[in-house]
Amino acid sequence: MQPCEPSPDSKTVEIALAPDLSALAALVGIIQEFGAAHALSDAVQSHLNLMLDELITNSITYGLPKVPEPELRLRLLVDKGAVVAQLEDNADAFNPFEEAPEPDPTLGLEERPIGGLGVFLVKQFANSTAYERVDGRNRITVRHLIEGEG
Repeated sequence: MQPCEPSPDSKTVEIALAPDLSALAALVGIIQEFGAAHALSDAVQSHLNLMLDELITNSITYGLPKVPEPELRLRLLVDKGAVVAQLEDNADAFNPFEEAPEPDPTLGLEERPIGGLGVFLVKQFANSTAYERVDGRNRITVRHLIEGEG
């Protein structure tokens, strides 16, 4: 997990998450603790929670059920004025930023097909997103600037 190239003074937290929806309950506490340790605003913490909740839910719901020994890992760090989150799983290759359907915001809720809205929200809140396939694992990196949040 190194594509974001953290500066030497950054503090990194790495966590193995349960490969089931109980990970979402743990995520709230993880982000609160990380946010307090790095003096992140409530807005930054909320954005981070929303993005990771969507990505983790997708991984758990669609990718990991097909894997005999599912693994889900999260890395958080503050680097160069941004929070960087990396989520890794050992599911089949899937780039949500290219393969998830684009939602049509002009359609009503009843008319919209399932899928794509969560990834759309991640793209709205993140200042940058990236996907890599590394050593048989999906790695999603989102970067969210801290400055200007309040």
